[in-house]
Amino acid sequence: MFGNLQRIASRYIPQQTVQWYRFRSRELDELGQWQNTYHDPIAIRGSWQAIDTQDGQDMGLDTAKVYRKFYTTHDIRHIQREQSPDFMVFAGRRYDVMGDADWYTQDGWLSIVCIEAGEYDG
Repeated sequence: MFGNLQRIASRYIPQQTVQWYRFRSRELDELGQWQNTYHDPIAIRGSWQAIDTQDGQDMGLDTAKVYRKFYTTHDIRHIQREQSPDFMVFAGRRYDVMGDADWYTQDGWLSIVCIEAGEYDG
């Protein structure tokens, strides 16, 4: 009925570019410690939005932490979550991916829930 509302909204809502780091594997470093490795980052555009406190509570999130949602029309597949999450970098901050709502096949967009994980030092 309305087509792709995300695509329509993105014409009016400012879009931001984030760097998406997709989890590759866990490998032992020279000290015998497991380290996550990631594919080279991919620049994706979308709308970076805060999750307000009430919505966070409704979602069962810890309100002492900072959460964001990223809405995009990029076809991001195989998002990795939980123990070795994919992560995004925006404005010098790292955000670990917690989950997604994939409407890509149906409506051409998806939203990604992220938790702030501190400064990104590259």
